[in-house]
Amino acid sequence: MILGAFIVYLAHKGYRRNRSKPLLYVAVGFALITTGTIAEGLLYVILGSALLAAIAVGTAVTVLGFAAILYSIYAVRD
Repeated sequence: MILGAFIVYLAHKGYRRNRSKPLLYVAVGFALITTGTIAEGLLYVILGSALLAAIAVGTAVTVLGFAAILYSIYAVRD
């Protein structure tokens, strides 16, 4: 969690400094990946036996994060 937050911080700082849209999408992507992992763990603790629901939510958010990073690599042009 700390490493994910640090990567988000650095990417956002780079975006603000250079106004580079790809860095913004990298920051959003890593934020979603970190959030998805945390959400999966918290939902597992809260829901207990509903492991499948926790995995589904965590995976969906993580996939969105990876999609944002891929978008930053291939689609965004400054």
